[in-house]
Amino acid sequence: MIFMAAAVAALTLLSCEKYEDGKPAKSVRSEFAEMYPDARDVEWEAEAGYWKVSFETGKAPAVQEHEAWYDASGNWIRTETDMVASALPQSVKDALAASEYASAVLSGSDIEYVETPDGNYYEIEVRYGGVEVALKVTEDGEVSLAFPTI
Repeated sequence: MIFMAAAVAALTLLSCEKYEDGKPAKSVRSEFAEMYPDARDVEWEAEAGYWKVSFETGKAPAVQEHEAWYDASGNWIRTETDMVASALPQSVKDALAASEYASAVLSGSDIEYVETPDGNYYEIEVRYGGVEVALKVTEDGEVSLAFPTI
C-alpha cells in the first residue's frame, strides 16, 4: 500500500509540469522553484535562447497568469504578469493621462506588469495615431514608447 501511495504521489507531481522543448537545466528549475514556490500549471518552453515558463499563482477568483524568462544558467531575466486595466495603480493612470499618449485607446486588455532585475514597469498596448504601440510606464510615472506592435 505504501509503495502504491508513493507511486500515485510521484505521478501527480510529474503531471504538474510540461516541457515543450526538452527539459531546462536543474539550475533553471531550481531558481524558478525558489522564486515561485506556489506556482501551478507550469509549462516550460525554449524560446530565443532562453527558457520561458508559463504558470499560475493565486486561488480563484484571484488567479494570476505569469511568464518568467531565464537564461541557460538559471539567471532570472524577467517576469510578466497579465493584468486588467482596472487593476492599474492610480499613479500609472495619472501618468498616462498627463503624457503625450493621453488620447491613446487601450487595445483590448493587453496589460502586463513586468519585473526585471533593473526595475519594474507596466507595459500597456494602445492604439495611438492609428498604430498599435506598447507603452512602458515605470512605477515612478515615466511614460515612454516601448515598441510598435505587429
